[in-house]
Amino acid sequence: MTYRTSYRSSFTAAMAVAALIINVPMATAQPIQQQARIVSGIDEAVKAIGNLPRLKKMSPQARRRLVEFVMGNTLFAMAHEIGHGLIIEMNMPVLGREEDAADSFAVVNALKMASVFTERVLIAATKGWVLAGKRDQKHGKALAFYDEHSLDLQRAYNVVCFMVGSDPEKYSALAADTKLPKERQASCVYDWQNTAWSWDEMLKPHLRSADKLKVTIKVEYDETEKYAIEARVLRHMGLLEALAANAADRYAWPNPFSIVARSCGEANARWSSRTRTLTLCDELVPEFSELFPTSSGSAPRQYQAKR
Repeated sequence: MTYRTSYRSSFTAAMAVAALIINVPMATAQPIQQQARIVSGIDEAVKAIGNLPRLKKMSPQARRRLVEFVMGNTLFAMAHEIGHGLIIEMNMPVLGREEDAADSFAVVNALKMASVFTERVLIAATKGWVLAGKRDQKHGKALAFYDEHSLDLQRAYNVVCFMVGSDPEKYSALAADTKLPKERQASCVYDWQNTAWSWDEMLKPHLRSADKLKVTIKVEYDETEKYAIEARVLRHMGLLEALAANAADRYAWPNPFSIVARSCGEANARWSSRTRTLTLCDELVPEFSELFPTSSGSAPRQYQAKR
């Protein structure tokens, strides 16, 4: 199961990232030490990417926005893969395509956080799919109607639909700016309610109670020279460790599994049911980074990250 990019305020934002990782309100989120580790990791990333030739001319503020953009997109990709893991390991029924279900898991969790940062994550993912679609069209790449994933623009509009459906008044400007028809806006309310309820019902039997032992989720880094900066920042930030801690604490997994960061030869993230491994490919971070300069001004103004 894969998440593919081709289909695809600083301190405050960092705290929101920590809250998003563990999917609980920020007031009761990560221990102070782990929050500080994430903030420190963002600071290190901002300094580290300043040495890259392509980014040397960017201001520190722009580099920080880039780091937060990439981190937000990475979190969405990992949430998508956790969705695959839950479906497979818990033997959940799926009506339709599993890739669509994994997308909806990531979106539902983000919207239930109801924070400014989670909105940014969803807008960023939407922009990424729109831009990827335009890039493929420019390069003459044929649409893969047969693919296991929905088309780029379909995935983008599904996110918009869920956002509008979750709060039509709050996201009315988003609906207008993305030209989402009025009749579709109305049906998005049902889509959101049905999807959010469905995930709640499916996950209820698999939530870990206090008397159940936590499963072991091992985090590994297979560092390569080519992506040394990305690997160092990711390890220092503890993003994967926080994701593993939340997954172990929140769900009663029937088996232990691993979260691994390694080079895959492609920009990707995937869940392997055979090895019970969630892999974050090193190539995914540079892919998101490449999208950032193009996408930074492509969202409706009121939904862009605050400068």
